[in-house]
Amino acid sequence: MADMTELKNIIRKGIVQSVDARSMKARVKFGDKGGIISGDLFILIRNRYIVPSEAEKSGSMVKTEQGHTHEAYLTQWIPEIGSMVLCLMIPDGDGEGYILGGVK
Repeated sequence: MADMTELKNIIRKGIVQSVDARSMKARVKFGDKGGIISGDLFILIRNRYIVPSEAEKSGSMVKTEQGHTHEAYLTQWIPEIGSMVLCLMIPDGDGEGYILGGVK
């Protein structure tokens, strides 16, 4: 069973230091832990969708409020270097963890 120290370290926020988009992993610096930098943390896969109103749907084009259209793309969310993220760490001491999403 996890002790209180491990439980306090399960959820952490930190600043992204490096990103490997191909493997969907990133390293995060935890300021509240003396500035340590994590090993490679898995980035949870979350799709970003652009959903126009029913009247504006036309294939992969999205009409803007200004009246012109732009091609819409669906991409994986990947944190940017320097952005703050929320992490879930596995309390087994191996440093394995996951990046849940960005924090503003």
